[in-house]
Amino acid sequence: MKIRLPKKLGIVTKVSVIATFAIYASLTSKIEKVSSLGDTQADITQNIVPFETIEQLDENLDFMERKVVQTGINGLTIEYNGVSIEIQKPQTQIIAVGKSFIDSFTASITGYGPDCYGCSGKVSSGQDVRNGNIYYEDSKYGKLRIIAADNKYPFGSIFRISNSNALVEPTLAIVLDRGGAIKGNKIDLLYESQSSIPNNVTQKDITIDVVRLGW
Repeated sequence: MKIRLPKKLGIVTKVSVIATFAIYASLTSKIEKVSSLGDTQADITQNIVPFETIEQLDENLDFMERKVVQTGINGLTIEYNGVSIEIQKPQTQIIAVGKSFIDSFTASITGYGPDCYGCSGKVSSGQDVRNGNIYYEDSKYGKLRIIAADNKYPFGSIFRISNSNALVEPTLAIVLDRGGAIKGNKIDLLYESQSSIPNNVTQKDITIDVVRLGW
């Protein structure tokens, strides 16, 4: 008995006729009787059904933190002579996402450079910023702008700065510096130099969302 399968089935793969018929007979009632194929030609294909992904808020996770709660599994169907049979249902992937913010407040913002009057070229936390590096690479949140803030916010605190004229989009920044005039709800955004500070950086009513407090 010869059974010929098509050489190419698109994105699907060939499965053995014997195995397919065994699965087909056990999982569906559409065939009342499985008989010999004789000299007929069987077109059998295996199709992958992609799983869906949903996100769920988890108050125990930090902002932007993501955790896979349930792994997604693709579903599987086979087709035989125009009949589709479901072998495995897809399993939805569930991802837990962190809470929004710890706190939010309105602040005023200014800018400064490492060469400002009275500045040492190093931020209070110790990082040398005289090379024009205005960023800090955080192990969890990646590349962050450096800012100075009131000492009620410990070093390592992360803010999300919104509706700033000088920043094109909401920006994540890390508190690594202090300042004599930076008290209360004021922040100072670090630039490469005093001469590189844009004229529109000074602004009131900036929205600050606290993503993390300290390290």
